[in-house]
Amino acid sequence: MKNIIISKPKNDSVIAQLSSLYNTFKNVSFGDNLEFNLSLLDWVCPSLILPISAYINSTRSSYKTDNCGIKSYLEKISFPRGVNSISLFQYRTQKYKSYIPISVLKKESGIERERLESLFSEKIYETLGNVPGAQSAVVYPISELATNIFEHSKKDSGFIFGQFYPKKNYLDICIVDCGRGFAAAYKEEKNLNLTDAEAINQAILGNSVKKDRERGYGIRTSKNVVCHALKGGSFVLISGSCALLSTGKAEKLVSLPKFYWQGTIIAYRIPKPLGPIDISGYYE
Repeated sequence: MKNIIISKPKNDSVIAQLSSLYNTFKNVSFGDNLEFNLSLLDWVCPSLILPISAYINSTRSSYKTDNCGIKSYLEKISFPRGVNSISLFQYRTQKYKSYIPISVLKKESGIERERLESLFSEKIYETLGNVPGAQSAVVYPISELATNIFEHSKKDSGFIFGQFYPKKNYLDICIVDCGRGFAAAYKEEKNLNLTDAEAINQAILGNSVKKDRERGYGIRTSKNVVCHALKGGSFVLISGSCALLSTGKAEKLVSLPKFYWQGTIIAYRIPKPLGPIDISGYYE
């Protein structure tokens, strides 16, 4: 078993969190049995803790929280196992009113999974206050990106987690699967041999991996809602050994050498909306 010491992010920026995630899984062969040591952490955001949770659940790896400054927080968000039922979600959110638990979405759960996803969205919306249009702006990306898990990953489960930081005035959401990733999806469904960067680019352009669909705008529209409709938002998509970093001002693909995520990680941050939001111009 390989011991992985999770480094403390240098700050709370999206880039710093991505750097810590990169260092966590650098030189790891996906599927290895690992022991994650979280003892150095005194703060953590969804884009770091949810992939670790997903990896533990998918590989039966373990973790240590000796002298960990966020041990109580991890318990409140149901790390690492998460909750996979409506009753557990409601129990946890009633017990810890300021915390939303890690939620595990199961394909076979059907209606209950959809209701759990809805409860998660509703809880996220509650944290933002009564801003006109905010509900649609928050719910749309969650719904579209969660749907992608079961349409493209070829896995029966996915993970979602969010946290609002009232003192920092922003919301972080992360959605993770440990499926086949974009490059493998294009290869298996359309016989396209693409690099991870090329596959991510095709997804952002709206080119669906499904044989019977020419266009698939879910990810692209979600990114635009986050980065443009929700002004000041940022969006990160990781698949394989490549990451897309996007804000309202710039967008770039970044190679992640000696790093490989089998599946997809999507993380985004939005500032708390202060005025009305209209996402109608971003549908395609």
